[in-house]
Amino acid sequence: MSPLAPAPVQTAWPPAPDLTGCTNSAHLEAAFAKDAVVRALDADGADAVLREVADRSRAVLGLHNPTADEVRIHLPSLLPEHAEQTWHFVSGSMHTSEADGGLCVHLAPSAHVWLTAAL
Repeated sequence: MSPLAPAPVQTAWPPAPDLTGCTNSAHLEAAFAKDAVVRALDADGADAVLREVADRSRAVLGLHNPTADEVRIHLPSLLPEHAEQTWHFVSGSMHTSEADGGLCVHLAPSAHVWLTAAL
């Protein structure tokens, strides 16, 4: 690789959020239990996974940007069935903006974020 070539983008992201000091750790841990409902989502170039506790009362959304550019994910388009939910930050790195119809999450290259909502 030439010294002027761009460095490859890191694609690994944590399989679970860091719950150190998290006040909602019980329902977050339930979303990673063996009986949790897990769905991979199509997030237009970003990796996305929705994990729901067995009774589907709570959800944890993981987003990861494996690209070399910032990505913007419109949550109501990604999860229209949860468009009215309020998502709360758990861990990671992001910034947000409002767009038509709801919240957009912006992820820098290689960034990831974990969000949670009560359904």
